[in-house]
Amino acid sequence: MATLGKIRKHGVLLVTVIAVALFLFVAGDLFRGAEGLLQQRGQNVGEINGKSMNIQDYQALVDEYQTYYEVLNGTSSFSEDQLAQIKDEAWQNFVQNELIGKECEALGLTVTDNEVLDVIKSGASQMLQVPLFMNQQTGRYDYTQLQQFLNEYNQLKSDGQQIPEAYTKIYKYYMFAQKQIRTQYLTQKYQVLLSKLLMSNPVEAKMNFEARTNESDIILASFPYTANTDKFDVTDQEIKDRYNKDKEQYYQMIESRDIKYIDVAVTPDDADRAEAEKDMNEAYTELAAAANNTAAGNVCRQQTSSTQYTNLLKMKEAYPQFIASQLDSMEVGTTVKPQFDQMTGYFYTYRLLDKQTQADSVLYRQLAAAGKDEAASKATADSIVNALQSGAAFADIAKKYNQPSDSTWVATAQYQTMAPNADNELFIKTLFNMEAGSVKAVKLSNGMNVVLQVLDKKNPVTKYNVASIVKQLIFSENTYTAAYNKFSSFLAANNTIEKLEANAEKEGYVLQTLPDLTANQHMIAGVHNTREAIKWLFDEAKKGDVSELFKCGNSDHFLVAALTGVNEKGYRSIEKSTDIIKNQIINDKKAEKIIASLKGVKSVSEAQGKGAIIDSLNHVTFASPAFIRATNASEPVISASASKAAKNAFVGPVKGDNGVYVFQVANKSKINGKFDEKQEMATMSQMNLRAAFQPLVNSLYMKAEVKDLRYKFF
Repeated sequence: MATLGKIRKHGVLLVTVIAVALFLFVAGDLFRGAEGLLQQRGQNVGEINGKSMNIQDYQALVDEYQTYYEVLNGTSSFSEDQLAQIKDEAWQNFVQNELIGKECEALGLTVTDNEVLDVIKSGASQMLQVPLFMNQQTGRYDYTQLQQFLNEYNQLKSDGQQIPEAYTKIYKYYMFAQKQIRTQYLTQKYQVLLSKLLMSNPVEAKMNFEARTNESDIILASFPYTANTDKFDVTDQEIKDRYNKDKEQYYQMIESRDIKYIDVAVTPDDADRAEAEKDMNEAYTELAAAANNTAAGNVCRQQTSSTQYTNLLKMKEAYPQFIASQLDSMEVGTTVKPQFDQMTGYFYTYRLLDKQTQADSVLYRQLAAAGKDEAASKATADSIVNALQSGAAFADIAKKYNQPSDSTWVATAQYQTMAPNADNELFIKTLFNMEAGSVKAVKLSNGMNVVLQVLDKKNPVTKYNVASIVKQLIFSENTYTAAYNKFSSFLAANNTIEKLEANAEKEGYVLQTLPDLTANQHMIAGVHNTREAIKWLFDEAKKGDVSELFKCGNSDHFLVAALTGVNEKGYRSIEKSTDIIKNQIINDKKAEKIIASLKGVKSVSEAQGKGAIIDSLNHVTFASPAFIRATNASEPVISASASKAAKNAFVGPVKGDNGVYVFQVANKSKINGKFDEKQEMATMSQMNLRAAFQPLVNSLYMKAEVKDLRYKFF
């Protein structure tokens, strides 16, 4: 009872304590959930229609595209610019597929598994046109080849065997191809549906045919706007009226930044060059003294040349251009003293070890001579060689040893850009030195013997064996530190835009202007590895801020950026568009003045007397804008005017985008071709679809509120 009394006495306090504890417990879950949500948002690379894509999914998508290009191009090495293009393509296709996918879902458009399979069986997709899926005899896509590969891959997987990397890559490629075929097919269905809304008609078809086949030859007199240096006043009201009239032209789909920046490229100084010349002279002495090819190759490796030496004959195209241009005039055994190529920034010293005429390509076949040890392998190889030399059929021997008997062409271009190991080097040298019809056994480093039979050799070419030491002239650590300290000191004293503008040139720096930098650009002014600067500009900087010093490029650039303007998504302000509008208005006024000065002009020669630039244009059609050399631009109005004018007619003055023109029609002709109304209507429908499709995608893009946040990660 005493206890119950105490509880009643302190009941309010207990309820309060329990309530607070319960709140803290629930709030803890809320905070943890909010923290998780923030972390999740922090991993987003973009949003489409409110749907987020995280960094892991995006990276997986990029990996798929990279595998696609590795298989397609037969390489796994990509430059930074190429990787950036792959990332952009992955993102852009993802966005378009999401936009169109949503529309197709609303319309009930789908692609079935059977439809995808039909495409794969027929090979009606460019993505299936890869060597592994080709029939070696016909050179065309062969579905059975694909099936065979998939069966082998699945068998290896089910047996628990280690799957070769090449097989894994091809399988990933195939899985990616399936997905792409599905999305491409869906887009095609969507476009077909749209095409039904963009029908052509016989009148349009006839006009299009005539626009393409009716040609004019004209003598043109041009008055470029740039040649008129008169001063014209433009009022604020004129600018405002033109802006309102053409406002849709000034809509931007993504936000951008206006910046000013200083880019400092660290370059070698005189001391760096002197040290490099000393090293190259020592390398030259060692290379010239090398007793044989092996010794020369060792010198190249010890000197860490940027070109790798292989003891193989190659065509001169395989060597750096600076070396290749000298090979024809060199004698074997000559070693060239160090030279510096100002264009590339590299030092070169090289020795011509050999020069021969050799086949460019060899047709051969091979058999592996297996055995329990080296002696057994050699015995098998000798037996095969003897049998072949005695007239035995290669196919019969191959069948006996359960090996393929197919022949293969190998060309110089296939090996001369590689860095082959000792076995490959021996294999290649043996093949290209054998005579057509000969047979030879080659012992590999693992003790196994391979029997080679050369069937044919083609296209004799001159080949060279060159040992080269190529080194880039680079700056030293002292040079880098001195440049960094100097620029850091300058920025410490000039930490505002005004100070940068006032003092940059005095200190030997160039302050440059860059308008409309967007977050999806991978570089600032062509300098690599500027992602941190871009992140700062879009995530942290306020107008007027000056950044810290960024180290970028390939550890050879310093960058400072200042934010001068923020251009939000939507209509650009009239202030941002004033220069463009003013120039258009001035060109209009120039046109009025030029046209007035041409009053009464009735020939090209009279126009020439007034300062026109004369030129002849042939094969001008309505379907393609005429390119005017005097203004270095295309002028659709000339094509349109010429198509309407009769032979010998004098036309003008005609106001174009870049100048005023008059012309004489010298000739009218017609391209041979038969009018096919049905085909022409189909062509016009496709043209109309192409013209309408991208604006439609842009409209969907704006409606979807797409956010590209990849700059935070790449």
